[in-house]
Parts: sequence; structure tokens; C-alpha cells
Amino acid sequence: MKYIKHFFTFLILFAFVACDDLLELEPKGEIIADEALKTPADVQALLNSAYDVLRGTGGDFLGGRFQSIAEVMSDNIDGKPGSLDNADLLAYYNKTSSFFTGYTQAMFDEPYIVIYRANVLLTSMDLVPGLTDEDKLRIAAEAKFLRALSYFELVRLFAQPYGYTADNSHLGVVVRTTPNADPQDRNTVAQVYERIVIDLTEAAAELPTTNSVYATQWSAKAYLAKVYFHMHDFDQAFEMANDVIENSPYEFNTSADEYANRYSPGGTNEAVFEQVSSQNDHRGPQFSTHFRTDQATPPTLRISRNMYDVATSDPADIRGQQWYTIVNDGESDERISISKFDGDNYFDVPMITITELKFIRAESSAEIHTDFTQALADLNDIRNRAGLADITDVDDKAELLSLIRVEKRKEFVAEGIRFHDLRRIGAKGESVIIRGSQWNCPGMAIQFPDGEIAGAGGTEFFTPNEEGGC
Repeated sequence: MKYIKHFFTFLILFAFVACDDLLELEPKGEIIADEALKTPADVQALLNSAYDVLRGTGGDFLGGRFQSIAEVMSDNIDGKPGSLDNADLLAYYNKTSSFFTGYTQAMFDEPYIVIYRANVLLTSMDLVPGLTDEDKLRIAAEAKFLRALSYFELVRLFAQPYGYTADNSHLGVVVRTTPNADPQDRNTVAQVYERIVIDLTEAAAELPTTNSVYATQWSAKAYLAKVYFHMHDFDQAFEMANDVIENSPYEFNTSADEYANRYSPGGTNEAVFEQVSSQNDHRGPQFSTHFRTDQATPPTLRISRNMYDVATSDPADIRGQQWYTIVNDGESDERISISKFDGDNYFDVPMITITELKFIRAESSAEIHTDFTQALADLNDIRNRAGLADITDVDDKAELLSLIRVEKRKEFVAEGIRFHDLRRIGAKGESVIIRGSQWNCPGMAIQFPDGEIAGAGGTEFFTPNEEGGC
């Protein structure tokens, strides 16, 4: 299966090269000429190119930048001088992202290229002769999946979270369902999530169960579980996560080799959706830039003392033993690094895994069920793999939720999950402070880049995020 997987990767890479001739890039966006899509091969090549942009140029989208920025804005990263000296990243750490917006522009453009290409596919396929009805259904479903994934990532960084207002009428990001770049103000968060749910629901119904290295119906259902989870719809989140865990071909890896497999050239068999790398096409370059400790250049980001203390609180925890290096312990120039991404010059990038779905199922179950059996079973599966003993005596919901969340923080450190979880928990009504700041202070939503505001006609037509930091 691994050989087949990488053979398909080669075919995708070939398609990416072939598709370059189809695209005409302009300073304010991307225009795909009407005559570009003439054959079914052209349509498939354009779809492949949309998958390619998930990484982003140099990793500017989900090749590590979105995930790393989310880590910087959480409590997992050390922001003191000597540990975080990159001015762009420091602006996110200090919740002052209206400065150094060139860094933001680079990551903001990529998901909208995915969205644009998805919209071209959805509005143009009927004009291409030779496409079978089966291919039209599949390609449309993949385009909807990619569009939904892009909007989900955008709205979670560039807006306050779902639940920030009672009716989610606060502003999110611009939603486009046709391939145009006309100036437009932001849609509400409610409208953005409505679009995401529609796209993923339709994708889940229309995608095949197997689809090479591309999205499947299980990918769409897994992301639906995550989306519903961030919408505090724990019944739906539980149902979707449970469906994928119990019925999909992906299984929880009970062996600690999962920690080596997750970011490796072969990837993890737990990945319900992933970006597959090859030696000449690394899908996670900014994970390497920001975190790797085994290269000539020191990592850009280091781990906070608080995260380190949590991770190493139990000496039996394999993750705490294997992932962390501390230099000058307790001194002013203390440096803590994480080796999670060390060892390989390229690795697959899992976007959602069975482990994450077990965390979603566990927390959702704790929220909606008075019987904690399922939540504890999922929590203990993950703890046992890490070398930790079962937790058995929990009668209080708040205590159980806390245990699940701490374990999730340890499991997914440096993967971009913690920040979104903290804001989700705050928006649900719990008290959350992130490094001394309220979860909902203005700087928690990244400011839109100057180019986006100016391109939309300025602040008279486009509403930026509230200024003021935290």
C-alpha cells in the first residue's frame, strides 16, 4: 500500500506541473482563462493543483504556517528574548498582528487560491465535454471539501470563535461561492460556518469511500466532527467522530510507534486525511523551520516552561521522555526544544487523525452523557499508549473535561490545536485566560493584511478586526 500511495503522489506531482500552463496569475488574484478547461484531464489537473495549495508556497498555508501561528498565540511557546526573536512571530505572540502584516498576507492568500480554484471547478465542469457523471460528482465533492477546509482554517484565525456572540453575528471572513474577486465585506461567523457545514455534508454524501490520496467521505465526516465540535454541537460531533472511528478503515494505533509515524515519510495509518510528501515535495516545510532541533539552523520556536512542566509531570509519559530537550534548566537563558519533527527531511502531514477524533468523541461524550464510560475509554486508550495508567475514579464532569484537555494538549503540542481549543472553551462559557489575556480580547483574532483591506476598497467597504491588542 505504501508503494501505491507514493506512486499516486508521483502522478499528482506530474499533474501539478501540467496544470501550471492553465493558470494565469495577476497581482490581485488569479484568473483561469475560459479556454483553459477543455478536457477531463484539465479539470483533474486543476483539482490536483487545489490540493497542492493546501501546503502553500513554502508552507504558508497548512504546510506549517497556520499551525505554527496558532501555537505562537497559545501558551505552548516561549516568547522571551533569545527564544523568540523573529519580529513577525513575536507580533502574533504579543497579539499585535496589525504590525508586520506581510507575514499575514503570505498565509492569507493561499487558502483563497484553494477556494478560487474550487469555485472554478464547481461552476465550470458542465462546460467540459467528456466528463462522466461519476467524475463530475466526485470532483465537485472534492472541491466542496477543499473549500470548506479552507474556510474553517481562515475563520478560526481571522475572527473571534463561534459563540463569541449569542447569534454568531460577529464578522468572520469573506465567503465566495463563485470565482470572482469583487470587493466584498466580511460575512458573519454564522454564515461562514453555515457554508462549511453545507459543503462538508454534501461532500460526505458524494465522495467515495476510497479515493487514493485524495479526500474521501471519511475525510469529510472527520472534519464535520471537528467543525461541529467547535460549534459546541456535541451531539453531532459525537455522532460524526463515532462513525469514523467505528466504521472507517482507519484504526487507532495502540503502539507508541505512532509518535514516530505521525510525522514521517510513510505517515500514520491513523490519518483520515493527510498531505503526502515525497523527497522532492515536502508538505510540511514550516514545521521543520520552526521546530526541528537536528539541523544546522536553530529552531525559530521554542517550547514554554509551562508546556514542558505539563508534558513531563509524569516520568512514565513517553511523550515527555522522547520529545523534549532542555538547556540551562532554570536559568535566564533556558531553552526548551521539541524533537517531534526531527529525523526526516520530509514527512507526511496529517490533517486529522483517529487520535484527534477520539479526543473529540471523549470530550463530546463527557458533555452530553452522564455515563462517562466512553469518554474514559477513549482517554485511557491514549494514556495507555503514552505509558500512563488508566484513570478510573472520575465522578465530576468538570474534572473529566480537564483531564481530557490536558492529555490533548500533551498529545498535539506544536500541531496548532491548543489555541483553537482554548478559545472554543472560552466561547462555550468557561473562564479562559491565555498568557494573562482574556480568550476574547481583540488581539486574539489576527488582523487582516493591508493588501486585503486596500483591495476591498479600504475600511469604508471592508471591516477590519478591532484593534487594541490584549
